[in-house]
Amino acid sequence: MITSLVLKRKLESLREIEDIVSSMKAFANLNVQTAKSSLLNLRIYQNSIEDSFGDIITLFPHLAKEGQEETERTIYVVFLSQEGLCGFFNEDILNFFEEIPQENAITVIVGRKGIEAARSREIVYERYLNGASNVDAIEINAAELSSYLIEIFEKEHFGKLTLIYGQLEAGSYKVVKKKVLPPNFSKFYKTSIQKEPLLYLKAEEILHALIKEYLHVSIYRAFIESVASENQARLNAMVQAGNAIEERETSLTHSLNAERQKEITDELLDIINAYRSIIKSDD
Repeated sequence: MITSLVLKRKLESLREIEDIVSSMKAFANLNVQTAKSSLLNLRIYQNSIEDSFGDIITLFPHLAKEGQEETERTIYVVFLSQEGLCGFFNEDILNFFEEIPQENAITVIVGRKGIEAARSREIVYERYLNGASNVDAIEINAAELSSYLIEIFEKEHFGKLTLIYGQLEAGSYKVVKKKVLPPNFSKFYKTSIQKEPLLYLKAEEILHALIKEYLHVSIYRAFIESVASENQARLNAMVQAGNAIEERETSLTHSLNAERQKEITDELLDIINAYRSIIKSDD
């Protein structure tokens, strides 16, 4: 039999869980807002790199064709969650990834919890790297991934590099696929340049340096977008959990009130019956 004491304990436990969920909601929201702010600054820097691409390619159009590998070998980097409790985040990204033809390609997985989901699907991957659960943790991991990709891209003669990650969008996220290497120089080409820049290095050296920086900033942006999307998914999951807890709390409160009223009524009846017994014995 469920007593008011049992219901009270259940209600107290539920409120403790509610406090935890509220804390996780606040933390996830903080990470989303921090990531949004970082993205604004990163876009400015990325635009400056793309503008420099435009200058070099416009001045030296032959460079757009040099160094382009004919091989179709591709590296896919899939950004999954670093932490848990983020709903269907990993499933959505892996579903998207598995729809992509992957012949003559290798896969790199990013994300500690996401790798578990990838392994459960028996996805073959070349390397796994830690992801980031917040913006502050991105820098080291982004540098490690960039260095690894540059090395494997140059030594093993891959032709393409594609990133797959969640991108924040209106209180949710969408899964995107972005080809980073080789850069699409055609979209950076300028019809004219107002003032030719002074070049202290060979154009080929400048372009090579720009490509490396473009790779790094693309990796960094994918990390930030992934952090924002993962935390948005977690925030949404916590909101749903909070709503379910509130409904359960309301139900338990009603049950507790009803049980207390029943117990009070039973106690009153016991008192009345005892009083009647005393009166009868006096008679």
